[in-house]
Amino acid sequence: MSGLWIYGIGRSAPGGAPLGAGVGGAEVATLRAGGFVAIVSPAPEERPSPTRRHMMAHTAVLERATAAADMLPVRFGSIAPGEAALSRCLAAYAKDMNAALLAIEDSVELGLRASWKDGVVFREILDADAGLRTLRDRLQTRPASETYQARIELGRRVEAALGARREAETAALLKDLAPIAARDVTLRSAEENMVLHRAFLVRRGAEQRFDAAVTAIEARHADRMSFRYVGPVPPFNFVSLRAEWMGAEMAG
Repeated sequence: MSGLWIYGIGRSAPGGAPLGAGVGGAEVATLRAGGFVAIVSPAPEERPSPTRRHMMAHTAVLERATAAADMLPVRFGSIAPGEAALSRCLAAYAKDMNAALLAIEDSVELGLRASWKDGVVFREILDADAGLRTLRDRLQTRPASETYQARIELGRRVEAALGARREAETAALLKDLAPIAARDVTLRSAEENMVLHRAFLVRRGAEQRFDAAVTAIEARHADRMSFRYVGPVPPFNFVSLRAEWMGAEMAG
């Protein structure tokens, strides 16, 4: 092979089901290099664009591999010049890679998004604050040109109440989930209705317990929140390594 598309790096080859086709339909193989096992396929002649189809093919290989073994996920588009370069790189970064593998050992990544249903949180905020209700009602009967400053004040108070409620509800959700996880990280979200968007690193032996905790949370808040629970997925949010010749972070 003159170039190798890299999916993941581990200490041992994943057993079980075949890894399937890789990006561009290429055949995926395991390669022992630099004291590690790399999941690779022949690099396409032209670098594929990060389309949904190509990204899904890359992730699917990783998901099959991480279901059977601990794997450091490598970002889409990371290509080694060849086997010799890959071996040299992995050997040079052995200490960092071993530390990263230890940090995710026998673990999976699970993701949870929790959002208030439309109108719920604003209704709850107004129900809990008589002063806000009075101010809102007064503004509804007066022209906007006469109430500019009052409307700014209403928006400021609602925004502050929204932030306080999000913080409290996030803490309540994490009280049930964080103790089951080895680690967790907040993921970025700009949605106003978002309560929690988080990735959890969970030991494989605790996965069913974590599933049960999420199910209980969903049932408890079914009338006021929507949830999206995903995983297990490759632990992208818990690995951050850089191999210079790859030109991209391995993950994170």
